Amino acid sequence: MDRYENNPLLRLLDCYLMDLIGELDQDQLLTLVRLEPVLQRAWKSEGTSRQMVEEQMGFQPTVPAKVRAFWLGYIKAAEAQGMPAVPFDFVVSFVGQNFPHLVEGGEVH
Repeated sequence: MDRYENNPLLRLLDCYLMDLIGELDQDQLLTLVRLEPVLQRAWKSEGTSRQMVEEQMGFQPTVPAKVRAFWLGYIKAAEAQGMPAVPFDFVVSFVGQNFPHLVEGGEVH
């Protein structure tokens, strides 16, 4: 099953996390910018896609710094094991550990 099938919020969360760690490619970033008006209407919200994901997820202002710190720890752990630190693998693991209900197609709590 496709990770994002019937789960657009999970796709946005993955992009949000990739953006936070500086690994979201330019094409995806531009797509998010183009989607902002649609998201604003759907969620009756304002702001950037990043701000709207934070709002939908109920994130505290400390979340971006914590995610970046976890990413740096992930990089160090991978290096210690002689493995590459793969950004998307980090995101999948992070979401699975912290938001398993989203991976399973559930709603935000």
